[in-house]
Amino acid sequence: ATITGEVKFTSERPKLMPLKVTKDQDYCGETLLNESYSIDADGGFGNVVVFVESAPSVAADPKKLNVIENNGCRYSPRISAMQKGERLLIKNNDPKLHIPHSYLHDKTVFMLSLPFKNTALEATHKIREAGMLKLVCDTHAWMLGFMHVFDHPYFAVTDDQGRFTIPNLPVGSYTLKAWHEEAGIVSQQITITDDGGVACAI
Repeated sequence: ATITGEVKFTSERPKLMPLKVTKDQDYCGETLLNESYSIDADGGFGNVVVFVESAPSVAADPKKLNVIENNGCRYSPRISAMQKGERLLIKNNDPKLHIPHSYLHDKTVFMLSLPFKNTALEATHKIREAGMLKLVCDTHAWMLGFMHVFDHPYFAVTDDQGRFTIPNLPVGSYTLKAWHEEAGIVSQQITITDDGGVACAI
């Protein structure tokens, strides 16, 4: 069955201060937009990772490619998710040196040097376990991203309107969780039956 739903931000909207650029201002600019919250006019909450906890394991597609780009001295996408066993490529679209550095529980998972525009390196072989990877840049202190690595395929990242879809979930009762880098984690119980999909609001 398929889970469809949307995540809404119902609290007072945070006031986001621009990020101060401390290096390579000639290209990056003096400040950058603070992208830690993505909330549309109707409260749709983007960049939220929605996932099923303790879901049944399914083999990953080793040919599926996930790409994170250095784009305008920021990570794009800022929030992403993949299944362990899929491919991960980090690409530099900027004419500046970037050193993407990822951590899992404060332990380095990969650190790559991307010195030129259009440089790209694969990090697939470095990802050996599931978990939330924090992604920084060792040359640009303000750059931040997150890559969630799952050992199952039952997850999604909400779009700009806060919508998500998680297909092909087997029949059963599950805990559905929603994670945001600043707002934290919320969870709810869902039950999948033979009757079809489930719609939910978070």
